[in-house]
Amino acid sequence: MNAPVAIPPPDDGLARIGPGSVLELVPLMDDVLGEAERDRLLMISGMPELPPDQGMMAETPAATLHQALRADHPTLAPALTIRAGERTADHIIARRIPKAALQVMHHLPPWLSAPLLASVIAKHAWTFAGSGKFKVLSKQPLVFALTDNPVVRGEHSEEPICDWHSAVFQRLFSSIVDPNLRCVETHCCASGSKSCIFEIR
Repeated sequence: MNAPVAIPPPDDGLARIGPGSVLELVPLMDDVLGEAERDRLLMISGMPELPPDQGMMAETPAATLHQALRADHPTLAPALTIRAGERTADHIIARRIPKAALQVMHHLPPWLSAPLLASVIAKHAWTFAGSGKFKVLSKQPLVFALTDNPVVRGEHSEEPICDWHSAVFQRLFSSIVDPNLRCVETHCCASGSKSCIFEIR
């Protein structure tokens, strides 16, 4: 049986992003920060309740939650968002990518399966890019660009901070293509770059 395919957001001008950006993060916040702090951060983000698992959610509350977590818990945020990214990728593998496609990619050599997976990611980029613009810059080596990344929009950092996106990409490629593959963010919008650049190595 094929996995369900995510439905693109309606063309009504409202920026949206996949709910996994929130739903996979909140349980980790409960465990590490406690429910009271989780509730405070959700209220700051404009989310009195969690979004449904199906469909898309408004981009601004999701981005604000990630930014509030980094601002208020800078030492804990990277580990929490990395784990949330891994969980998001696991959800995508289990429920969003058709089983037949997974079997094909598992049996292809990495130099063939990696570009194929990149094409699948690009096709469904609206689930993690929101109002940003995603593009595959190169397939050999694999390099992605996320221009005007909403999850870090307005933030300032000397180092790349897109841990959630990096973890999603790394988990997808290491699980489906080759366990030795890693994702490295080389440039970040928060550090003054026009685009967040991710390399699969």
